[in-house]
Amino acid sequence: MPLNLNGLRALAPSLFARMALILFAGVLAAQLASIWLQWGERATVVAQARGLNFSDRLAEAVRVLEAETPTRRAATAAALHASDLRVTLIDDDQVYPNSPRGQIQATLGARLGGEREIRSLGGGMGGGMGMGGGAMRHGGGMALRGLRSFDVRLNDGQWVRIAELRETDAPPALPIDLIANLLITLFFVSAVAMIAVRQATRPLQQLAQAADTLGRDLDAPPLAETGPAETRRAAQAFNRMQARIKRLVDERARALAAVSHDLRTPLTRLRLRTELVGDEPLREQMAADLDSMAAMIDATLDYLRGLQDSEALRKIDINALLQSLAEDAAVLGKTISVAGVAQAPYRGQLSALRRALQNLIDNAIKYGHGATIRIEDDQDSLRLIVEDDGPGIPPAELARVTEPYYRPDASRSRETGGVGLGLSIARDIALLHGGELQLANRQQGGLCATLVLPRTAPA
Repeated sequence: MPLNLNGLRALAPSLFARMALILFAGVLAAQLASIWLQWGERATVVAQARGLNFSDRLAEAVRVLEAETPTRRAATAAALHASDLRVTLIDDDQVYPNSPRGQIQATLGARLGGEREIRSLGGGMGGGMGMGGGAMRHGGGMALRGLRSFDVRLNDGQWVRIAELRETDAPPALPIDLIANLLITLFFVSAVAMIAVRQATRPLQQLAQAADTLGRDLDAPPLAETGPAETRRAAQAFNRMQARIKRLVDERARALAAVSHDLRTPLTRLRLRTELVGDEPLREQMAADLDSMAAMIDATLDYLRGLQDSEALRKIDINALLQSLAEDAAVLGKTISVAGVAQAPYRGQLSALRRALQNLIDNAIKYGHGATIRIEDDQDSLRLIVEDDGPGIPPAELARVTEPYYRPDASRSRETGGVGLGLSIARDIALLHGGELQLANRQQGGLCATLVLPRTAPA
């Protein structure tokens, strides 16, 4: 299965990913602490069990040797040798110089029914449960550090050295079953935590999706007012905001319709009265002013109703749309060339995209006397690039030319047409589709306007 990098990139900074990571880290820390505590407790219990076992073997060896005659003890001591135990008769000058702690004497005395004199190397630590590694010679015998070794005086005065040959300091390993149980617990607790985090963050995701949809469709259904109290309050506030915005937009639509009718009526009367003016130069000037006023009104109304358009989304054949615009320009004697091919239809608002592209093409024709359109398409975005050979725009003005009614060159006269709304409309339509309008000057001269439309824009 191919790895979805886009999905991973979208998940990485999300609240769900962060909360899930925090909870998983907490559960993992708890499990590691549990393992550490169980390992320490197990080491203590096993060490105590080993100590009791060694005490029993020590007492048993002493009991057997004391039951033998002195002449047979050497053979009996050799017979007591095992892979992990050595029993050796020693002389008085080989005895360890120190006595261990009283627990050894008490345990051995309890096993044998009476106290025995016991010596060890290094005082109380020499015969303990955890000595350092290495070995050293003492007298004629071998004292193995890190192993338990004691010299015990038998009831007739003979000394015997009993040493354990197996290292006992290493802590016991945890059983595989215990580790498996801890891992299974970690998995199930993490799974439950992930589900809980998903349920907790889902209302936020729904709110974000509703806010994104609101920018494209004011008639989108309201959010469901369910869930915890905080989620319900957020959904209720969002629904109230959506209702207020829709009411304001509807009121603006009605105002635009009224203004459009009320302005065109007096303009029409003025046109009729202009025809009655006898001075022909004055009549022509008045007609030109009326045409300019009509153009300004049409452009302003077109801009104000631009983002209000509730046209349904549909699959658009971008290649056919651009070809149609090129043919319309050819009828007017303008040259437009189209390079590149859109690999797949684009889902958007046909009328809005046509208006945005038409504005960019008109802008290129007005100032560059022609336009070249390039199509760049990939899985992430569709880029429609409109280039011209005009004078371009001063770099300091590139960020402002998309503002309504702003024109960087005040010397441009009405012969060029427009009132400074064409790029503003194109930008707003790009934003309506989740994209953007990018403007840049070409190195060889002219302007490059790029309409970037995301392929992943939600429907």
